[in-house]
Amino acid sequence: MQDEWTEKYRPKKLSDIVGNEEAARALRRWADSWSKGKPRRKAIVLRGDPGTGKTSAALALAHDMDWDCIEMNASDHRNAASIRKVAGAGAAGQTFSATGEFLVSSEGRRKLVVLDEADNLFGREDLGGAKAIVETIRESNQPIVLIVNDYRELTRKSPAIRNLADNAYFSRLTRQDVARVLKGVSAKENIEVPDEVLDRITENANGDMRAAINDLQMLVEGRVSLVAQDSEVVGKRNQLKELNAALRDMFGADTAKKARDATLDLDMTPDDLEKWIEENIPREMLSPDDLAAAFDFLARSDIFLGRTRRLQYYALWSYAKDLMTGGVALARKHGPRPYIGEYRFPGYFIVLSRAKGPKAARLAITSKMSSYFHAPRRVLATAVLPLLSVMVKNDRELLLNLIRELGLDEGDVAFLMGTDPDDKFVEGIMTQAKGATDSDDDKGNAKPSDRAKRSAHPF
Repeated sequence: MQDEWTEKYRPKKLSDIVGNEEAARALRRWADSWSKGKPRRKAIVLRGDPGTGKTSAALALAHDMDWDCIEMNASDHRNAASIRKVAGAGAAGQTFSATGEFLVSSEGRRKLVVLDEADNLFGREDLGGAKAIVETIRESNQPIVLIVNDYRELTRKSPAIRNLADNAYFSRLTRQDVARVLKGVSAKENIEVPDEVLDRITENANGDMRAAINDLQMLVEGRVSLVAQDSEVVGKRNQLKELNAALRDMFGADTAKKARDATLDLDMTPDDLEKWIEENIPREMLSPDDLAAAFDFLARSDIFLGRTRRLQYYALWSYAKDLMTGGVALARKHGPRPYIGEYRFPGYFIVLSRAKGPKAARLAITSKMSSYFHAPRRVLATAVLPLLSVMVKNDRELLLNLIRELGLDEGDVAFLMGTDPDDKFVEGIMTQAKGATDSDDDKGNAKPSDRAKRSAHPF
């Protein structure tokens, strides 16, 4: 499996941040204030929608300032003890680097404490976590970055943060910014991506760079080029957000009922939901025993789905959903649950989408051949088309005759040649075929329909 491109191509320096340069400058000004001693505001809040570069900016700042960095996700540590243990220790006046080097604050050596998703400290599980953050900021001798999506909710719960911390706003990225980054990633990965696919990805990402890069990686995984039809795979981003929230609640449920209820409002059949759960079980279940148990429940669920399809008795869906949601969720017995920002799109759907293009092309060309050869499409597809595809690659005149006699278009020729419709060879052969036809008509020669009557076959 490939590395996550969101990490592989994360900006290394603040100057690499795209689309939020002013927020990056505000972050740098706050960091520079530490060079003059302990500033009045020892923390800064990076606020804005997901995927706008907040976490990347914080990590880039640590790199630029040559500070060591402690990262902590507040949604995974929702009580005071956890906050003080991790963030409090990291914010101590004298501390150690990741390699064990003693860091002396008086000599300008710092350790940046990054608390991600700080606005998620507002549920029943929050046992003093928000208060612990405020106390940590007040007592800190090290710089602290709080990353939030909802600044209003953060300050409503902890009004003191308004006076204790600066803030920098990260706005949604423009489609041009997202497209520029995607083109850069494609070039570095040596992947050819049509403009239609890039446009669809940037449209659905709606300013979320992380989502856009994840969508691009999903489409190109295991391939060296894409075609325009691949854009059909990219679903609407708002639907995926709803699905991500439902899956997160389902996998984290502590009862079978909670797990099942988490997916009740999804506009999705149990068959499709099963594919999403199957794709993401390995990311949720880190223990081999939990992984095996989860897939066992999913296999039992699949038995009921198969019986539903075979018997057309949809009451069995209920049993399937109980197993694929509650059974899978309760399979977790070992270790902590990992944090997953976005769930992976099922590879099953990607394979189906990629098969749609060739299937449609095969249907189109065999339909044109059927009346000409007086043979069923099925026979042409299995017995003639494979041989014809080999023959035209070695006989340009045969291909020209097929284009003229059957009225093949760029898509048909691309399918026969095993290439893309915008390939230079396809463009050239179509231009040559059209030129020859126009020349015949200008000279008053027989029209293509007359030639078809005169010749039984094009070869």
